[in-house]
Amino acid sequence: MSVPFYTKMARLNHLYKLVDDGLIIGGAVLYLDNEKLNISRIFISPENHRKGYGVFMMQEIEALYPSVKEFTLDTPIWNIRTNSFYKKLGYTEVKRDSDFVYFSKQR
Repeated sequence: MSVPFYTKMARLNHLYKLVDDGLIIGGAVLYLDNEKLNISRIFISPENHRKGYGVFMMQEIEALYPSVKEFTLDTPIWNIRTNSFYKKLGYTEVKRDSDFVYFSKQR
């Protein structure tokens, strides 16, 4: 994780932070373009995996943007866990290349 990058994203209001008991345990970089929101650089601290935080965070992000018609994101092709996670949340694979799988969710 790059502290300067996330600091810059926070200053530009692109950083969503998931906080529990005063500690940042997850987050995402969000890019809003009219009715489309790209959810990028999603992370949950490893010690908090499989505790429901990822589902909670994604639902909260979607709820924060009621006027958004399409949510997009990508994940490494090799990461089977995140690929199935996004499908479980209703995201549909729209394309893939040699490195990434690209997902979209329409409202």
